Amino acid sequence: MKAVVIVFLVAVSVCIQCANASKQNLRKKRAWVVDSLYMEEEHSGPFPYKLGDLNIERRSAMEEYFIHGQGIDKDPKGIISVKSNGSVYALGKVDYEEYKKLTVRLTNANTNVAVDIVIQDVNDHAPVFNKEVYEITIDESTPQGEHLVTVLATDKDQFGSANSLFTLRIVSVSPQTSNTEFFIDQAEAELTGTIYFKGCLDYEESQKYTILVEAKDHGEKVQLSSTSTVILNIIDRNNHLPEFTETTDSSWVKAQKSGEPVYRLQVTDKDSRGSAAWRARYSLQGDKAQHFKIQTDPDTNDGVITITEPLNYEESSNLSLTVTVENEEPFFYCTITGRPTHGLWDVRHSRGRSSSTSASFLITSRDTREIVKHVKRLETGPLLWAKKLGMCLSEKNTEITAVDPDQYGPSVHFELMGDVEGEWRLHSNYGTTVRLIKESAVREGDHELTLKISDSRGQVSLQSLLVRVCDCDVSADCHVLRRTAVLQLSVTAVTAIISGLLLLLGMVLMAFHIRRRAKKSTSFRSLSSLNTFEQSLSSDTPEGPAFDGCLLEN
Repeated sequence: MKAVVIVFLVAVSVCIQCANASKQNLRKKRAWVVDSLYMEEEHSGPFPYKLGDLNIERRSAMEEYFIHGQGIDKDPKGIISVKSNGSVYALGKVDYEEYKKLTVRLTNANTNVAVDIVIQDVNDHAPVFNKEVYEITIDESTPQGEHLVTVLATDKDQFGSANSLFTLRIVSVSPQTSNTEFFIDQAEAELTGTIYFKGCLDYEESQKYTILVEAKDHGEKVQLSSTSTVILNIIDRNNHLPEFTETTDSSWVKAQKSGEPVYRLQVTDKDSRGSAAWRARYSLQGDKAQHFKIQTDPDTNDGVITITEPLNYEESSNLSLTVTVENEEPFFYCTITGRPTHGLWDVRHSRGRSSSTSASFLITSRDTREIVKHVKRLETGPLLWAKKLGMCLSEKNTEITAVDPDQYGPSVHFELMGDVEGEWRLHSNYGTTVRLIKESAVREGDHELTLKISDSRGQVSLQSLLVRVCDCDVSADCHVLRRTAVLQLSVTAVTAIISGLLLLLGMVLMAFHIRRRAKKSTSFRSLSSLNTFEQSLSSDTPEGPAFDGCLLEN
C-alpha cells in the first residue's frame, strides 16, 4: 500500500512539472502581440519617421528573434527598421501601385510571426483615357438620342476608393451650334461614358464637331484629371430638294430628225455636289411624252430633253410636258419645335421620304416643212410671298400668301407637309392667302415648315417657311421679322411675276403680228406663201431675246 502511494505521488509530481513546462513554453510563444501598422504611400518625410510599436510583453523578447522580410532584406530593401524596443520606423518612400503591403517576419527556433505593414494609397494618379483621340463618322440624318461613341478611362489608384473613382463630363464643343447639344451618360462608378446629342445635325451648319471630354477623380485632398478629344465627322444627306432655275434659252431642231436636244432644265441643290443627295433624277409626264426622253448630265446635274420620235404637226402643235425631279437619295428633314430642360428636345424628324419638285413647260411646233421651233415656257408653280414670318407667343394665327406667275385666278391650294399635328394647321387650304394656326403646344424658337402649294393647272412647288415664335414683350425680333415680311417681296417671287408678264406680253404681240401678216396674204395655205411668210417673219423679227424670252435663229 505504501508503495502504491509513493508511485502516485511521483506521477503527480511529474505531471505538475510537465504542465509547468508547457505553460512556460506557451508564454514564450506569446511573448508579444502584433497590431496592424500603416504607412502612407509616397510619404514626403523627413525620414526616418515612426510607424508604431509592436506590443511586447518582455523587452528581452526582441533579442530572441531574427527580423527579415520585405522592406528589410527583400525589395523594397532598406525601407523598414525594427528597433530592439519594438518600435518600427519608415526609412523611405513606397509606391502603392507596386506594393499594397510589406510583410516583415520575426522568427526563432519555435516561432515564425508575420507583421503586415499596410500601404495607404494617396491620390497620385489621374484617370487616363484609353485613347487620346476618338474619331467617328455619322450621317446627318441620325436622329437625336442615338449612340455616337463610348469613351473609356482607368485610374491606377486604390480600386473602389475616392482616388480611383472619377466623373466624365464634356468640357467644350467646337463649333457651338444652336440646333445641336451634346451630352455624356455615365453610370455610377462605371469607367465608360456614352456620348449622345439633342436636336438636329445640319451638314450645312457644321461638317465636323470637336468635343473635349474630361475624366476627374474624387480625391479628398487633391483631385486629378485628364482629357480626351472626340472628333465627329458629319456625312451630308438629302435634306434639300432640287429647285428649278428659270432660263430663257431655246433651240431649233429638224422636224423629222430624232435624237435632237430640245433644251436643258437646270436645277440647284444645296447638298454636297456630286453626292447621291445632290444628283438629280428626272422624269417626264404629259402630252406625247413618249416622243421625248430626259437624261441627267452627270457634270452639271441638268436635265437634257431630246426627241426620241418625230413630231407630227398635224396631230398637235402645242405639247404640254411636266418634268419631275428628285434626288437619288431619299429626302429627310429634322426641325426643332422645343427645348425642354430635361430629356431630349422636341423635334419633327423624318427619314426615307420620297419627295420631288415639278415644273411644266410648253412646246410649240410650227410646220415649216423643214424646221420645228421649240418655244420654252418654264412654269415654276406658286411661290410664297414671304418665306420668313414672326409671331408673338400670345398670337394664335398669322397669314401666309402665295403668288403664281403662271396664273391670275385665286385657285391656289396649300398643304402643310410633315408631322405637324397638334402644333400647326391651316384654317383654310384654298385662296392666295390662308391663315396659319399656331397651337398651344408650340414653344418659343424657330420653326421650319414645309408647304406644298399647287394651282389649277397642276403646277406644284414645295416651299420652306421659317416662323419665329418669341415673347414680344421681351424681344423685338418678332416685330422686326414681321415688318420685314410685309415690306419685302422675295426676289424669286418678283422675278417670277415679271417673267410671267413679259411672257404674256410677248405671246400677245406675236399673235398680233401673225394675224396682221395673215390678212395681207391671199394664198397663206400654199407652200410658197408659207415660205414667204416665214421669210418675212424672220426678217422682221430682231435677233436676240424676244418678248417671251425665246432666242429666234435661222
